[in-house]
Amino acid sequence: MRKILIKKILHECNSNKIHVTHDIVSFLLSLTQLNPAYQLIDDDEISHKKLIEVIKEKLQDQSRPSLTTLKNQLYYAKHYRERDEIIKKHRISLHRKTTPLVTEICETDKIENDQEVEKLYQKIIIVITLLSGLGNPAVTNTLREVTATLQSVFQPSELLNYVKLPMREKEEQLMELMCIVAGIRLFNRDCERGGKEIDDLPSILQDAVKKTYDDILELLERLMTKVYEFTATVENIISFVLVDEDYSDDICYSTINKIILPENIKEDNYERVIEILTAKLLSDVEHSGNIIKSLIERLRQRLIRLHETMRYRTAIPTTQVYPQFIDLADIWMGLQDEVIILSNINNFLWEIHNLNIKNVNVYDQEIFKDLIIKNVNVLTDAERLELTMGKPIINCGDCTLYYPNTTKDFDKIDLEFLGFCAWMFVTGKGALIPANPNNGVAKWRGRYYAFSSAAAAHHFGKEPDKYVHEALNFVRDHIEYIYLFQMYEDIETIKTKKELTEDELELKTCQDQTVQTDTHILPPSIENTNYIWNVWELRRRALSLANIAKCATKSTQTHMSHFRSGACVQAAPPKDKEVQTKRDNYMNTKKLLTYIFGLRGRRDNNQHVLSFLEEEFEHL
Repeated sequence: MRKILIKKILHECNSNKIHVTHDIVSFLLSLTQLNPAYQLIDDDEISHKKLIEVIKEKLQDQSRPSLTTLKNQLYYAKHYRERDEIIKKHRISLHRKTTPLVTEICETDKIENDQEVEKLYQKIIIVITLLSGLGNPAVTNTLREVTATLQSVFQPSELLNYVKLPMREKEEQLMELMCIVAGIRLFNRDCERGGKEIDDLPSILQDAVKKTYDDILELLERLMTKVYEFTATVENIISFVLVDEDYSDDICYSTINKIILPENIKEDNYERVIEILTAKLLSDVEHSGNIIKSLIERLRQRLIRLHETMRYRTAIPTTQVYPQFIDLADIWMGLQDEVIILSNINNFLWEIHNLNIKNVNVYDQEIFKDLIIKNVNVLTDAERLELTMGKPIINCGDCTLYYPNTTKDFDKIDLEFLGFCAWMFVTGKGALIPANPNNGVAKWRGRYYAFSSAAAAHHFGKEPDKYVHEALNFVRDHIEYIYLFQMYEDIETIKTKKELTEDELELKTCQDQTVQTDTHILPPSIENTNYIWNVWELRRRALSLANIAKCATKSTQTHMSHFRSGACVQAAPPKDKEVQTKRDNYMNTKKLLTYIFGLRGRRDNNQHVLSFLEEEFEHL
């Protein structure tokens, strides 16, 4: 049913010249079905048409910020990977490309002449060059340099013993040779005795990290300018509600409901989503930069130690230098991994940038100028936190309050709504105003909520269930918030409930818990001294008794013979067998005509039966 719906939606969009992909339609269908108003009923055509229409309407305007937000979330979910997974995928891809050649080398178990020795040696040289990533084996200078380096540690004559090794040892020795040869080439490069084809990764990576960091920071600053203006706009619109603490919630909501934010501002919260994604990329770049600094320092120290080991010495034991060459190659491979990480980050950033440039309308500054109250400064998130510092939350109704100076592991508390103010989110119809958890965090029904001010916490504490209900209703009506707040499981648990009540609000609560199980809480009390806990020991004894029962004593037995017994085994070796399966067929049977000859009477007794097929008389 789901596949059929997706095909129908794609057909409707194509007929209306709306260019969409299968992934975005499937993504929208999954999120829209969480709303009880658009639940999918198998045999109900009306629900199918309703669901198709609402998804087609969402896809109608490709420049709508909410749709762009969903596209960003989908792209992030499909393509963003942690650094370990990216490195592993790259290494697997590299090894997959060289696997046929490595397998061909390791499966060679016989060498008959010098020509085969030279051919196998050339294959090893190519594999070592490809796996090390230090140059192109098609370049003559690189191939000549790798050949000379390999001959210094592994002569062609040693291949006669190499091919006799087991498969696994061949692979291990090949990888070890690759690391040693790579380390020697890197050391020669540092000594300016070769390695001209090897890229200067330390300087390249340092420049790349700085350039990537500056580009992301510039993009983030432009985003934050819009975010700060939007935040100031929303705060100015609903700030009068917080002027008087005695304002009743009825007055509050009747006033807020009269305020209708323009659609292009209301949906401009997608800037916060782009900010979160961009900030994640910026954090990855910073982490990569720290690792690059550490690797460059390790590289410098290792080269210094190698120079000290090599200085004024003509012969050095391999046990002293080979481990250092292997470590040098390992450090360089770490730098190569960071190249992949930075390349992945830049590609991801470029795709996100293109996605937003194509689909988002030009920012309407005039509407902001009209809405922002005069003589009110646009504050940054840091300035907003400074203004609320020192004003702790004291009253939050029946909610339990936690403070950073009295709560252990306060910074590890998982806040709802990504740390944005819960009350502002509901009251501002989806406004994302940063909260200040340093003033206190409220716990309600196993969930933790932070607020932008003490007044917001006070309003939330009056009817926390009401605000949580409205937040959940708003999120499932505006599906772009589901993945932003990581609330898919919460919304899925209530997808069948059109109206939420206090009794039905049972959200899934996650908690890390450590349990210590005592090994022996009671002293052992085994009365039967012959007790055996191991079932296999019991089976062994049973088999032993069964063997003894089969024994026929004909003479005095010894300890070596009393367990012996005859046994017959019929072995059926496996064999290939072909079977012809039956085939159904049909035919029209021929009608048989039967006559009795001489039925009217004969002088002799020669009556007999004649049988003819009907087709034999067709010519008559």
